[in-house]
Amino acid sequence: MRSLILSAIAPIVLHLTLVFSLFLLLYGHNQPGGGFIAGLMTAVGLVLQWVAFDAREGWRRFNWPWDKIFSWGLALAAGVGLFGLLKGAFLKSSLYEFDLPFVGRVELLSAFLFDVGVYMVVVGVVMMILTLICERRSPRRRRQ
Repeated sequence: MRSLILSAIAPIVLHLTLVFSLFLLLYGHNQPGGGFIAGLMTAVGLVLQWVAFDAREGWRRFNWPWDKIFSWGLALAAGVGLFGLLKGAFLKSSLYEFDLPFVGRVELLSAFLFDVGVYMVVVGVVMMILTLICERRSPRRRRQ
C-alpha cells in the first residue's frame, strides 16, 4: 500500500540527503564525518525511494551497477592506502596543489580520495543488499 504523503515527500528528502551527504563528504576529511557517514546518508535517501514507491519503480530509477560502484570504491580506497605506503606509512595523507583554469589554485588531500572510495563502498554495499532482497522477493524480476 502506497502512502500519498510519503510519495510526495520522498523526492524532496532524497535531494536534501544528497546535498547533506555531499557536505559531509567534502567537510569530513578534516573534521568528523567523511565517506562512511556520507555514504550512509546517500543510501538512506535511496532506500527511502524504494520504500515510498514500489520495487518496480525502484528498479526503473536505480538499476545501476552497484557491484561495480562498490568495486571501484574499494580499489580507490586501497589504492590511496598503498600510495601512502610509498610515502612511508599505509594511509599516510599527502597534500597536492595544482592550478585549474577559471578556478585558481586547488589543494587536494589524499584523505579526501580515500573518503570518496569509502563513500562508494558504503553506497554500493547497501544498494546491493537492497536489490538482492528485492530480487529474492520477486523471482520474476532479474537484473539485466
